[in-house]
Amino acid sequence: MSKEDIYIPPEGIYFRLLGYLSQHVIVSGVGPNEVHQAPVQNEARNQYFTLIHGTGSRRGPRPNVGHVGGNGQHNNNWFEFEPGKGQYTKQFRLITPSDGVALVSRTHRAPYFWNHPRGDIYPDQHFCFLFEDMRIDRIDYDLDVGKIISSTPLLLASQTLTNNTNQEQEMSFSLNETTSHTSTFEYSTGFTLATGTEFKAGIPLFAEAKFTIDASATNQWTWGEQTSFSKSYTITFPVRAGPNETVRAISTINRGELEVPFTMHLSSRISGTKTETKGVWRGLSTWDLRHTISNE
Repeated sequence: MSKEDIYIPPEGIYFRLLGYLSQHVIVSGVGPNEVHQAPVQNEARNQYFTLIHGTGSRRGPRPNVGHVGGNGQHNNNWFEFEPGKGQYTKQFRLITPSDGVALVSRTHRAPYFWNHPRGDIYPDQHFCFLFEDMRIDRIDYDLDVGKIISSTPLLLASQTLTNNTNQEQEMSFSLNETTSHTSTFEYSTGFTLATGTEFKAGIPLFAEAKFTIDASATNQWTWGEQTSFSKSYTITFPVRAGPNETVRAISTINRGELEVPFTMHLSSRISGTKTETKGVWRGLSTWDLRHTISNE
């Protein structure tokens, strides 16, 4: 299978294996019931696995579901991830190529966690990864390829000074406006964070004809969800009108959608193993504050 279909983690990234139909996870324990399944909400350490990527094949004894030592010396210790299709997209089947069987997780009949010939495809053969809680180390933005998707001028404030006297008059132009912004981090490839994961990071902004990072906008972001926040513009400056003159002062900004690719660097809290998530940051933003004074 390709990484475009399902992300296959490197060794050292830990995960649970959740059955699509059963909503149970695989358990590898000790004792008479060494390999079994448990409800997904009953999280425990013996439900976490990591992958050892195989490079060869060895023949094992029988296609039984269990666990064994020997550091993978038997061929049926090795699995193939077969991507699901249709409604099972982003799911996969766990196949032992040496024995031609697929693992099964079900609750409607015993044995509940077992295997079945791979040629017959059923819902109870599909699984997905539930990854460990990863540490987000940093986010790198590819600012050079950032895009302005849309841009519309927005009038923030307008004031007029009419001087009907024979002497110069002055007024104070004040701007105190708040604009609404949004921020969304969207997944493209790599490690798949759980929707709802919260983190802090600076986000892109457009200023002085280029993209840069707004380090001040370190809100709490939520992966897979749009976050709304506000940005304030405050300024005061004098405006003068000569005798019998009318002067108008306006403040405008551009408001539109920005798009910048990013790479999120993560590490396992258990092993320290590093991995990446690539995606696109999208946001509704404002930039290029301008003040114009004109005679009318």
